[in-house]
Amino acid sequence: MTSKTSHKKLFTKAPIVRLQGQPVLLFSEQYGTLLQALETKKVKIFSECRNGFCGACKTRIISGKVCYLSEPLAELKHDECLPCCCVPITDLELDLSAEDAVVVSTCQPKQMNETTRVLTTTSTASTSHTKISSTLALQKEVLES
Repeated sequence: MTSKTSHKKLFTKAPIVRLQGQPVLLFSEQYGTLLQALETKKVKIFSECRNGFCGACKTRIISGKVCYLSEPLAELKHDECLPCCCVPITDLELDLSAEDAVVVSTCQPKQMNETTRVLTTTSTASTSHTKISSTLALQKEVLES
C-alpha cells in the first residue's frame, strides 16, 4: 500500500446512513454489511438468505450510493439495494422507518460543548445546525463504541 493510498483511506469520511431523513449511524467496516449495521441499530428490516440471492431485504435508496461485496443475484431497480451484501460508499438515505430504531439524537444548545456552540453560531440556517449537531453526535457515538 502506498503512502498516498494510506492517507486517502485514513481520511475518508465515513458515510452517514439516514432512514427517511433521520440519521441512524455512521457506517464503518466494523459492521460488515449494511444489513448488519441496520440490525445493530434495531432497524426493522426483513432478511432471509443474507447473500443477495432471495431479495427479501430489498430496500429503496432515496439518495446515495452503495458498493456490493458480492454481486447480488436478485433483480434490482436502479434505486434499490440489497443491504445484506452491500456497504454505503457515500452518505446514504434509505426508505425505511426509523420507528423503534436506535437513532442519533440531535443536541440541544445547552447540551453542546464549546466547539459545537462555535460551529452552530457561525451557521445561520437551522438545517445547518441540525446537520452539524447530528454529524457530531454520530462521530461521538463511533468514538465511544
